[in-house]
Amino acid sequence: MAERIRIDVNGKAISVLKGKERNLFYIHSSGSDAEQWKYQLEAVGGYAIDLPNHGESYEAEIKSIDDYAFYVSETVKKTCGKAVITGHSLGGAVAQKVCVNYPELCIGLVLVGTGARLRVLPEILDELESRPDNAIEKILEMGFFRKGDEYWRMREKYLKNSEVLHLDLMLCDKFDMLEDYRSGKVRIEVPVLIVVGAEDRLTPVKYAEFFKNHIENSKLVVIDSASHMVMVEKPDEFNSVLKAFLTDIIP
Repeated sequence: MAERIRIDVNGKAISVLKGKERNLFYIHSSGSDAEQWKYQLEAVGGYAIDLPNHGESYEAEIKSIDDYAFYVSETVKKTCGKAVITGHSLGGAVAQKVCVNYPELCIGLVLVGTGARLRVLPEILDELESRPDNAIEKILEMGFFRKGDEYWRMREKYLKNSEVLHLDLMLCDKFDMLEDYRSGKVRIEVPVLIVVGAEDRLTPVKYAEFFKNHIENSKLVVIDSASHMVMVEKPDEFNSVLKAFLTDIIP
């Protein structure tokens, strides 16, 4: 069972779930929270953050992915000092920014169902303001391989936090490091694991393949019968891949 701890960052209480102590730090996706990593915290260990305005963390003014990266960097410093930074979707964008902006904190990078650019369908952004329930159904249909328990848990979470989900997706839509990778401006020097569900329609396999082609020390794993929420749909397979990657990086 993960322990909940509070970390002070510039006077804001940031909530973190802590599993077995390990230099491993997880960042959740849009409209979600640290509970998204419950299977990994239990089986692998590490720390998972509730980003500001999510879960049990306090509110903060967030205007960019870089703002989230700042809160993550300060939380990493106060929990494990440095870590393998693991991020999913929005969290993957944040993880990339942590690695680039605060390289001294990053000993490895795990990019899960994410991309170097994260465009969001305009109709999704529009409907989240006018008909959030409709937009959320579309997101879930593209995000899960099948309608299991995790699907319904995420649906409830999205409906409860539709305004935060909308902000997160707007930030994703503005996030774009594509040309920075292509030009060589961004060079990731640490080991990188790239994981994607074979049926992911939100951040399809081609996004992961872009990383594999532009990050020298990287490994790509595609997990079958899983979509965007691969860490909760296929936790055993995901955890096995993650543990293997960590073997040579952290104890």
